Amino acid sequence: MSSTHKTKLSEKLYETLRRQVESGEWSQGTRIPTEMELAAQYAVSRPIVREALVRLRDDGVISSKRGSGSYVLDVAAVGPRKFREIENVADVIHAFEFRLSIECDAAASAAVRRDEADLQILSAAHVAFSRSVDDEGFGDLDFGFHLAVARSSHNPMYSATMSMLHRQIVFGMRLIGQFPSSGSQTRLDLVESEHALIVEAIAEQNAPRAYEAMFEHLSKSRRRLLGFDAVPDWSRQRPTTPHGETVR
Repeated sequence: MSSTHKTKLSEKLYETLRRQVESGEWSQGTRIPTEMELAAQYAVSRPIVREALVRLRDDGVISSKRGSGSYVLDVAAVGPRKFREIENVADVIHAFEFRLSIECDAAASAAVRRDEADLQILSAAHVAFSRSVDDEGFGDLDFGFHLAVARSSHNPMYSATMSMLHRQIVFGMRLIGQFPSSGSQTRLDLVESEHALIVEAIAEQNAPRAYEAMFEHLSKSRRRLLGFDAVPDWSRQRPTTPHGETVR
């Protein structure tokens, strides 16, 4: 069995078991079936069942007791679902597609709603990133900048979504850091200059420009990672200026 097929089966089983908890079919305190019983019930191997159960434990959905089995925890206390790990090029493309759909609007909202405290935090995140010296720091500090933009929007849904995407975003950023940039500019110089345009637009409270700066930054980041442009299936209506002119 290929690793990809195994992952898909594990993902499917995880979703099935989690729905049983969320629907109340497995209520708090329920002792769930053993690995062997679940493997027989869903016609999968025990390693696949084990992977699904590990994810449920990581999510705080179930807890295992030695010699007793696994039990459902308080459903109300279960945290939000996490996005699955990036495993291939298609996942990278999907992640950037999703980020382009939320981070550009978050940047535009930040330009409209930010206050001086937000601007100071965003500027500090930008400066901290510009001083990163290794791939590990590059990814974490780059994410810190994007999270600061989301928080400046004063819409907690943006920052919460960014936090849920933390591992996927940092994974992509670290991959970018592994590839040398063409020309005289390093990857740090390129990203820093793109971040600077975002900060400038938000500082000026220019929402269309902030949207465009974030759009260009994410598009270029995707191109640097993939080595080619991922052509979208459709083109979203770009933001307009107060005079109704479409941003180019």
